[in-house]
Order: sequence, then structure tokens, then C-alpha cells
Amino acid sequence: MRVVTDGDAYFVLQRVLGEDCQLRGVSSGETTTQPCESLSPATAEAALGVVAGSLKDESVTSNQAAALLLELTVDGPTSARELLDRFDVCESDLHGVATELRSAGLLEPTTVYGERGYRATSRIAEQRQDN
Repeated sequence: MRVVTDGDAYFVLQRVLGEDCQLRGVSSGETTTQPCESLSPATAEAALGVVAGSLKDESVTSNQAAALLLELTVDGPTSARELLDRFDVCESDLHGVATELRSAGLLEPTTVYGERGYRATSRIAEQRQDN
């Protein structure tokens, strides 16, 4: 779970499938596959700027936190189980990143189809609408 770029667009890396990477476009929300060698790590600040241009939050310092926040911004509320299925990440890592974002006021717990989940706060939605 991290943010990458191909030089033209930003993506949330969901899974590495051999030589290919399964990605979700930050702007489009579409899932696609690209060769891993064509991608490079992106800074959290640059990727967040695509979705919430004026969001300058020092509390989102890790690429993993930016990836989770972007995924929830693009996809909406998502259950923890679905996030674990979607990303190559263990439950402990997901919980740690979610806690980091909760303490920053950027993510909040919710229930999705009767399961524990997360959603981006209204602060993120407001920033996205301003873009």
C-alpha cells in the first residue's frame, strides 16, 4: 500500500502481481495494471495534492498513510476486511496507518455492510470539492 507515479498520473499501488502492478488511479478511481518497472515512488504531498489541492497536513508523512487516505477518498467508506483483501498489507500495519490518520483528524471509523471500516473525514471531502 503506497503511492506511485508513471510520470503522468498518480496511483495507489494495490498489489504486485509478478512483473505487473495492480493500481487504482487517484484522479479516475479506475483499477488498472501496469509494468512495475514503469512506476516510481511518489511523494505523499504531491499525490494528496491531486485530490485535495490545498491540504497541507504535516501529519501525513508516510507514503502508506497517503495511499490509505487516497484510497478512501476515491473509493469511499471501505471495510477493514476489504482493505486487507485489496492491499498487500497485514492487519497490524493497516491498523497503525489508520490510527495515524485518525489522530490527525483525517480518517474516522465507520460501519460498512455491518463490518468495521474507515472513511475519510468531511475535512477531506471539503478539500476535494474545492479542487
